[in-house]
Order: sequence, then structure tokens, then C-alpha cells
Amino acid sequence: MQNTTPPWYQRAAAGVSTLSLGVVFLLFIFGIGMRYLFDRPVGWIDEAVTVLSVWSMLWTAAFVLRWSEHISFDIVFVNVAPPRQRLMLLVAHVAFVALMLSALPGMVDYTLFLWRERTDMLQMRMDFVYAIFPIFFIVIVLRQMRTIWRLASAGWRTEIADWTGEPTENTA
Repeated sequence: MQNTTPPWYQRAAAGVSTLSLGVVFLLFIFGIGMRYLFDRPVGWIDEAVTVLSVWSMLWTAAFVLRWSEHISFDIVFVNVAPPRQRLMLLVAHVAFVALMLSALPGMVDYTLFLWRERTDMLQMRMDFVYAIFPIFFIVIVLRQMRTIWRLASAGWRTEIADWTGEPTENTA
């Protein structure tokens, strides 16, 4: 299967990721400079860097990285034949989607509950701070459901190639 994500979407998601990581870096350097060069620590920098780092990491994992770019323990997976890889992926994805969907209502409920709390320095509402988690869960579930669909279709070998990071085959 070819990647059906529009190129403009890929560029926009990667641009948001790059921008947010750049802001994290600049804030981090600014905080170090203020603390060690001018002996004037700025308290909100640590909080901003932490929140932006979490948002950047989950945004990138959900919207930018391909499956083959995620860290994985695949010592068994890469050493079995493609039909067994297909079976392994199908079982794992179906189980993971079921677990994620069962956890999603509680996580959304708790995230919405956090509107009462605020961060210490920036006084940001905690539901905004943690809003990326339900977004991350939903996007990952949708991506995994698309993978299940592709693995169940006639072009499943191309999906396996996407997972292993190998060149795409045109065989079905």
C-alpha cells in the first residue's frame, strides 16, 4: 500500500514538530543562560520546557513518525517469514486497539476533570496540559486500525515492508 497521507499534511505536521522542538531548545538555552550567566533563574522556563517537550514528543509520535521509525524490540519479528509477520502484526494490533479503546474513556474523563487544577508557575489549566494524551491515543488507534485494514487486504506484503523498513514490493 502506498502512503495515502497528503504531502501538505506531512509537511505541516513535521513543521509543527520542528517548530515546537526548536522552541523547547531556545527556552532551554535561555533558561541556562539566565541561571548560570546572569544568576537570575527564571522559574517558568522549566515548566514550559517540560510541557512543550511532552507535547512535542507525543505530537511527533502520532503525526510524523512512520511505524518503522518507532523504537521497537523486533528481534523475533524480523526473523520470521512474512505470513507469520502478518499474523503477529494483526494479533498485536487488534489487542492493542482493544486495550487503547477500553482505556480511552477513562483517560478522556480524567483529562476533562483536570480543568480544576493549574500548573505552579504558568497557571495553565491542567486539562490543556494533558489534552495531547487523548489526541495521541485517538490518532494512534486510527493509524493502527488502518494498519489492520491493510494487513487484511490483498496488498498486505507492502504493509509488512513498511513495518520492516524494507523497500516496497509490488507483489500482492
